[in-house]
Amino acid sequence: MTTIPRATTYTLRIVRLATEKGLRPVWGQPYGHTTRIVLNAPGPHDAFGGITVGRTSGRVLRAEVIPYSGATPRRAEGAAAVRALLDSLPRAVCPADCPADSPADCR
Repeated sequence: MTTIPRATTYTLRIVRLATEKGLRPVWGQPYGHTTRIVLNAPGPHDAFGGITVGRTSGRVLRAEVIPYSGATPRRAEGAAAVRALLDSLPRAVCPADCPADSPADCR
């Protein structure tokens, strides 16, 4: 995991939480005044999405996470809400070649 030069301690804790959940966060390229942290768990029934971070402030602004393929996207505004969203997700345990038809069967 690489970091951007101005990530706050709270932002780094959120990235660490995403890592602990198995979401494989990766810093994306800067775009305008933001940078995106891409989330991509390995299995077809695991979460993916992204966290938007202020490019100069290093603060978490918002996130959009899709808990599993075909699920309704979940959005959060602000660092505390993003942390709560990540806390509510189960740990990614689905293998990349999972044959299950649904996330419930995979777990």
